[in-house]
This record gives sequence, C-alpha cells and structure tokens, in this order.
Amino acid sequence: MISTAMTGTAMTKTLAPHQLLRIGQPVHVNHRASWLPATVTCVTPREVGVAYATGSPAPRADTVVPWSVRPADGALLRPARRVAASDEVIFGSSTRTVAAPPWKGRDGWLVLHFTDGGQPALVLPGAVLRLVDHTPTVTVNGLPITH
Repeated sequence: MISTAMTGTAMTKTLAPHQLLRIGQPVHVNHRASWLPATVTCVTPREVGVAYATGSPAPRADTVVPWSVRPADGALLRPARRVAASDEVIFGSSTRTVAAPPWKGRDGWLVLHFTDGGQPALVLPGAVLRLVDHTPTVTVNGLPITH
C-alpha cells in the first residue's frame, strides 16, 4: 500500500515495511514470539520468502507474512535472559530502555522493567529480542560496507 502526502510542492511516499525489502537483504523474522535471523529470497504483496541462517549447509526456507519481517540494519538479536540494564529493546515502532536485568516470575515468564516507568513487559524465557545496535557502521569513501 502506497500513500502519498503533499508537503508544499513536493510529494513524499510512505512505503509499507515489506516494500522496503530486497532480495538478499538480511532481515529478522518474528516467529512464535522470538526473532530469527534470515535473508530475503522473494517479495510479493502478501508473502516474503526467507531463508533462515541455520548454520547447516542447507538453509531452511519459508514464506512469512510481510508484517513479521524487519530489516536487520541497526538491530541485533539477543536472548531475553541476556538483556542487561541500559539495553534498548525495539518493540514495533517504539524503543524502550531496560532499567534492570530481567527476573523470572513465579509463572515462569521473564519480567522486564524499563526506565520510562511504564508497564513492564512479560517475555517468554526462551524468546529472542531485537535490540538497538549502537555499533558504528564501517564505511569506505562514505559508502557502508555490507557483509
């Protein structure tokens, strides 16, 4: 879905996240409340083809709904148990800063408290979260080096 907005004499287009994807791009896929690293293999309006980075000679391929895929640029994956104070967790389009390491509730879920004083997050113990990656991008003559 492409929407246009008039700003002065210029028109700007807002693209849905899956329309920004390209074949071969590293992405993160939300699968059962956990993020997995993958690479885009095809893009259609209703599905995104991905190959998961499994470490085996034959990568596992799948098609997923577009809203479960996010570009990997600027984000890193970390198990919820290893999240530390001052880590910035990406929740959809917002980012929250972790106040303290997670603790395990009596029900088995991990509880994350944030510095904004808002509602704590309950996270499955085996979940992998997306965090803001503050590693500076390496560039050569102003162009980023891709891996």
